[in-house]
Amino acid sequence: MSETNPFDSKDIKEDGVAAGTDAADAADNGSAPEVPPQTQVASQWYGVSYYNHDSSAVMPLERKDAKRITRRSRVAFVALLVAVAVLFAALAGLGGYVIADYLAAQEENNPNTEQNPPSIILPSTGGGSSDQTTVFEASDAATYNYAAVTLTPKEGTALVGSPNGSAGEDATTRIAAVAAARNSVVEISTTTVSNRGQLVAGAGSGVIIHADGIIVTNHHVIDGASNIYVRLTNGNTYEAYLRGTDEAGDIAVLKITPQETLTVAKLGCSSALLYGEDVFAIGNPLGSLGGTVTEGIISALEREVTMDDGTVMTLLQTSAAINSGNSGGGLFNMAGELIGIVNAKYSATGVEGLGFAIPVDTAVISINELLDHGYIRGIPSLNVTLVDRAFNWYYSYPYVYAVGEGSPLQEGDWILEIDGTAVSSVSALKRAVRMCAVGDTVTLTVYRKNRTESVEVTLTEYVPNRSDVNFN
Repeated sequence: MSETNPFDSKDIKEDGVAAGTDAADAADNGSAPEVPPQTQVASQWYGVSYYNHDSSAVMPLERKDAKRITRRSRVAFVALLVAVAVLFAALAGLGGYVIADYLAAQEENNPNTEQNPPSIILPSTGGGSSDQTTVFEASDAATYNYAAVTLTPKEGTALVGSPNGSAGEDATTRIAAVAAARNSVVEISTTTVSNRGQLVAGAGSGVIIHADGIIVTNHHVIDGASNIYVRLTNGNTYEAYLRGTDEAGDIAVLKITPQETLTVAKLGCSSALLYGEDVFAIGNPLGSLGGTVTEGIISALEREVTMDDGTVMTLLQTSAAINSGNSGGGLFNMAGELIGIVNAKYSATGVEGLGFAIPVDTAVISINELLDHGYIRGIPSLNVTLVDRAFNWYYSYPYVYAVGEGSPLQEGDWILEIDGTAVSSVSALKRAVRMCAVGDTVTLTVYRKNRTESVEVTLTEYVPNRSDVNFN
C-alpha cells in the first residue's frame, strides 16, 4: 500500500458493484469537456528514452550542406519521416493497449487489502476424510428470524474507576483470556469473479456473536464476493449467507448453519477502555495463519482516521500487531471480552505498531440495524450503479453503468460535478451524496452524448441488492 493512502481498508463503490476500466474505453466518447482544474489528474508517461553517446553521429546539418539536398533526397527523407511516424503511432497504440491491459490486471489483483491474497483460497477440509472437502450449507440462513436477535454490550457504569479498565473484576491472565476468546474467531475466505472473468480469492477474519451462527466481519472483507466461506478453529468449513453490510461503518453480518455448539464472543464495553490497557488481537493474518494471537495495549481511544477512500472513522488504536487478513477479527481485553473489530493498519516504511479497530459499542449499533432490517436505513442514493472510468488520458469521472427505475440519469453518463463541486471518482461523489438526506434534490453536471448537461436528481434511500452471493 502506498504511503499516500496508508490505511488497509475498503474499496468503496456507490450503489453497485464497480468494474475496472481503462482509458481505451473512452475512445469513442468525444473529447474532454472543460472542467475545473482540480479534476485533472497527474499524467503518467510510459515509454523508452534513447540516448546516443556518440555526439559526432548526431551533429546537425550546417546551412550550406542543406542547400545541396536534391529534390529526390527531400522526397525520400519526407517519406522516411512519414513511415517512422506511422510506425511510432502503431507501436504507441499497441504499447498503450498493453500497458492499460497490464495496469487493469494489476489493479484487479492488487493485494493491498484482505480481499486479495496472492493465491486462490479454497474451502478447508473438515468434518470428514483428509482427501475430501466438506462445506456445510447455510440451509436456514434465508428464513432465519434475524429481527429476534438483539446484541447488548456490557454495562460500563460499574467499570468506572477500575484499575483494570474495561476488564474490571473479570480480568484474568492473558493465557486464560485467550483461551476464552480464541474459538470465537473464525477464518473467512471469499471468491470473486472479476470484470475480466478471473477468479479472485480473498481472506479475512470474523467473530461469532450469536450461538445460531451469526458472525460479524468487515464490509471490505466480503465486498463484492460471489462466495463466502467460514472456517472454524475445529476445521469445519461453512458456506456463509450475507445478511447485510454497513459500507460506511465497515461492518458486515454473516450467517452459517452450525453443526456443533459454537463459542460465542462475550461483548465488552469499549467506552470503559483506558489508555495503556492490555489487549490482544486474534485473526487470520496473510489469509493462512488462522488463530494467530498478538498482544498490545490501547494506544488511543478516539483516533480519527481517514481511510484510503476518504471515509473518516473514529477508531481504537492499538499496538498489537495487525496484518493483512486480520480485518474482521477481534480485539479483546484481559477478561476475554470483545471490545473492538479490527479493520485497519498504518502501513509505511519505518512504521510499526499502528493498528486500529472499530469500538464494539459502535459496531453493535450497525450489527443490530443489519440484523433487524438487512441494511442501514436512511442512506441517500442516486439510484444508479457507478464505476470509476477514464474519460481520456487526463481525466477520470464516475461513469453511470446502470440506472435504477425512475432515475433521470442515463447509462453512459459521465458525472462531472454535484451542486457545482467537481468530482473525479465514485468515492468523492459518494461522500458528497452522503452529506445530503433522502428526499433532497441535487444538481449533477453530466457529459452526455458529446455535450454537457445539468440534471436534477432526487435522492432515494439506498437498499442494497443482496443477490450477489451465490449459493452452490
